[in-house]
Amino acid sequence: MERHIINPVVTEYLNRCYRPLNGKLEALRAIGEDGHVPIILPETEMLLKSLLLIKKPERILEIGTAIGYSAVFFAELLPEAEIYTVEKDEYAFNAARQNVEAAGLSDRITVLPGDGQEQVEKLRDRGVKDFDFVFIDAAKSHYRRFLDAALTVCRPEALVVSDNILQRGMTASDEYDEKGKHKTNIRKMREYVQFITTCPYLSTSVLSTGDGTAVSIYRG
Repeated sequence: MERHIINPVVTEYLNRCYRPLNGKLEALRAIGEDGHVPIILPETEMLLKSLLLIKKPERILEIGTAIGYSAVFFAELLPEAEIYTVEKDEYAFNAARQNVEAAGLSDRITVLPGDGQEQVEKLRDRGVKDFDFVFIDAAKSHYRRFLDAALTVCRPEALVVSDNILQRGMTASDEYDEKGKHKTNIRKMREYVQFITTCPYLSTSVLSTGDGTAVSIYRG
């Protein structure tokens, strides 16, 4: 089964349009892809690049750091932005912290270990708020609680991007869950998509980019 939602021939064509932002990110992407780390797909990166350049956020919150690729991408693309990123997996957290340090970005990227909701609540309690861009790319069955926590530290009109919402097509149809192993994730993601597309304080577009991307504007 193909990993992407759209026709693989079209995906291959789109990927040929991708250009790394710089050599630093090109090398980090190679490390992630060679190690089968779930970093953002090239198509998703191209979408994020456009959204970020349009929005020009001052403070970015990411839930799901992996090895730090997307956080480094945000910081390289937006030299004035401040980034907070949360990672629960200890191995990934340590790798992300090392990659951020190697990129010389420790002064602008704060890597936090632990659960996304809990860490965001701690930021809120410390008075760290006014995020105007949020990227959610962590445990798929927990997106709703990550979102709810994130919105408590967001400015009105903040942009929230949720990655992998189609889960290789499984969110759209049970037939793509061939062995029936992902029922909980499927149910939770369907509930999440239903919520963000009907919520009165969010304006959401659901896109087939990458493995499915939702772009929401927080109305406050």
